[in-house]
Amino acid sequence: MAKDTIRIANSRKAALDIVSGEFSAAAEILAEYLHRVTDARFNVRTDMGESPAIRLNAVDHGESGFRYYIDGENAVIEAGNLQAMSYAVYDWLERVVGCRYYSRSYEYIPFDANLEVAFDDYAFSPILGYREILYTEYGDPIFAEKHKITPTCKRSENWGFWCHSFDSLCPPDKYFDEHPEYFALRDGKRQRENTQLCLSNPDVLEIVCENLAKFIEKKPDALYWSVSQNDNASFCECESCRALDEQDGSHIGSVLNFVNKVAARFPDKIISTLAYWYTRQAPKYTRPADNVHIMLCNIEANRGMPIESDPRSADSKNELLDWKQICRNVFLWDYCIQFRNLVSPFPNLRVLGPNIRFFVENNVRSLFSQCNREIGGEFYELRGYMLAKLMWNPYINERVVMEDFVYGYYKQAGRYVLEYIDLIHDEMERAGGELRIFGSPEDARETYMSEELYNRYESLFDTAIEATAADPDTNFRVHDAALPVWYAGILLGYDDEAKRAARIERFREQAKRSGLTMVEEWTITVDKFLAEHCQ
Repeated sequence: MAKDTIRIANSRKAALDIVSGEFSAAAEILAEYLHRVTDARFNVRTDMGESPAIRLNAVDHGESGFRYYIDGENAVIEAGNLQAMSYAVYDWLERVVGCRYYSRSYEYIPFDANLEVAFDDYAFSPILGYREILYTEYGDPIFAEKHKITPTCKRSENWGFWCHSFDSLCPPDKYFDEHPEYFALRDGKRQRENTQLCLSNPDVLEIVCENLAKFIEKKPDALYWSVSQNDNASFCECESCRALDEQDGSHIGSVLNFVNKVAARFPDKIISTLAYWYTRQAPKYTRPADNVHIMLCNIEANRGMPIESDPRSADSKNELLDWKQICRNVFLWDYCIQFRNLVSPFPNLRVLGPNIRFFVENNVRSLFSQCNREIGGEFYELRGYMLAKLMWNPYINERVVMEDFVYGYYKQAGRYVLEYIDLIHDEMERAGGELRIFGSPEDARETYMSEELYNRYESLFDTAIEATAADPDTNFRVHDAALPVWYAGILLGYDDEAKRAARIERFREQAKRSGLTMVEEWTITVDKFLAEHCQ
């Protein structure tokens, strides 16, 4: 059956107006992009009128959902709020017109002075209500909106504390000297440094609630407030805390009992807590209060194979299945990063789709993907692009999305970049599919990062760079994509001294051009890394 068609422009002249209704910002976005596509100027008006138009209509399709279709001589785009309408417009431009938002610095905009489009009635509302990707690009609210992702700045509006808040709510520097009993008992001694709270102490509950109330007073519009463990494993071993944990068969027992009591004091807020590290296992008996929000972190999962089918990720799989039984809506904190080697090869692209499908099929309705908080990282544009597409619709064909990106972003070099991606994934899987977030290229020195394979990887990027020599912008992007391979070669010390020196200089030069500053989270800068390997 043929799709309905509608003429958008004739010989660089608009064939219809845009009726904005209450969606003036989305209408201006639509007019701007259609101008870039057709070179026509599109009139934006608020009244319906009689002439053909692209009509932006206020019709509720859920918080983020929308619909678009052709009605006679009109194209109609429907959504129920400002954000959803912006999503709808960007989606229509992408799916119907053919625009691509590959990165903040490069978009593909097709040109057609006589634009005519054909499309069916299409409606969509995402399964995931909250979608966030921790790459610096997605901190840009405009770029995030194009990909229907919650930008970090939006999160900061809705959240008071995000995680690891015990030290903020009951600071050891303020309370420990006079009240060491407020803090974790470890090996018979109360611990001041790298500590947790003694969650069975009633005075700690009062202090946390008193301090939380003060924070809320400063930010009253924030709905979510994290009351959650610090980023260490020094849980309290006192008799009362241990009893709570033993009763629930998990260290979440003392945490959840405490957090439920805090939540009862703040019924108009959602109190979030972490199921992380030693608290990942769901409790046997205690249940989260209605306004308690569980943020499950699958930090121990293997990243090289799908979580659902990989025996090495059985704990992460079963933890989600257990939390699913007691939480209607699980917030999942997932990881797409190698913390100790932010720039190294990290061949996890093939597991993104299977993992996200497994998550949503088991009650995950909010998903946060922790990637690189610093500038850059291995295939950060491609990985972010794929994550955004899969968070919006987990049932897309991610291979088609990846190829569309690689050929569109790397152009003449696309075939070589794709060959590299396939080769390193094939070899990693052949070696057993082991990929850890605290790993290193050195872990794979005898397998997929052997010297023989490394030389093939580097050769593919050399060819890709040569293929784009006449296209400076694309050539820059290919150089940027090569950084992880060069980083691994420097770390592994392959080749003779002259080749190593040349590789170091290539890495140094491109890192500077790309604005890369860190190679390990928090601690190792590019300059420090290079100084260590130039000796």
